[in-house]
Amino acid sequence: MADKNQAVIDFLLDCPAIADNPLFFNFLQAQDENKQIIAQANDSTLNKRYLDGSVLKRYTFTIIDFRSVTYQAIPKLAGYTNENVEELLDVQGIIDWINEQADAGNYPDFGEDCIIDSMKTTSENPNLNGVDTQVTPALAKYSMSIQIDYIDTTKAWK
Repeated sequence: MADKNQAVIDFLLDCPAIADNPLFFNFLQAQDENKQIIAQANDSTLNKRYLDGSVLKRYTFTIIDFRSVTYQAIPKLAGYTNENVEELLDVQGIIDWINEQADAGNYPDFGEDCIIDSMKTTSENPNLNGVDTQVTPALAKYSMSIQIDYIDTTKAWK
């Protein structure tokens, strides 16, 4: 069975909103545009066993995206934009890419003993988890969780 964490990392490196920025697994130094993947613990009671011995399981991970913030009011003049809105749109690009891949049936490679059933984001837009004002520039912490449901066939009848 393939390492699911590595499979997700390899998959996410193709995302345009991630490809050109530092990507970390579980730990990172919070800096503008750094991204972190956090593997979530999944409740094994969610596992659904089938008669053939295969098991429907869930792999969940969260992507954290740090972005600099500005304390400027939204400009009301034509041709001016708000940095915070632009940053959020960039982060939204990750969710949009994940959903596009799911619609196209493009999933991380969990190996020959796993059949991916579905992949989805748990929200339609990123969560703003707070702003760290102790650093310069101040950093907003956005997050989004992704669930991958797959069938583990390692114990299925052959």
